[in-house]
Amino acid sequence: MNKNDLYKPIACSLHDEYEVAIMQKKSLNIRWRDDSGMSYRDEIMPEDIVVKDRQEFLVAKTKAGNILTIRLDKISFV
Repeated sequence: MNKNDLYKPIACSLHDEYEVAIMQKKSLNIRWRDDSGMSYRDEIMPEDIVVKDRQEFLVAKTKAGNILTIRLDKISFV
């Protein structure tokens, strides 16, 4: 893992927005980068936030039914 891949905690207010979207079953339009640097954009339904190896991830479902696990600091809103 290089220095640019280190997890950067997100603002508490943004974390709260994800939690509210999960509770209210509200879809989100987001853009994110995967581990290889590829960019994606989609409307997703957030389902959970999980922690693994001291990093937080959003678990979400696409309209096509695919399950995604996206690191929170790799997400930006459209």
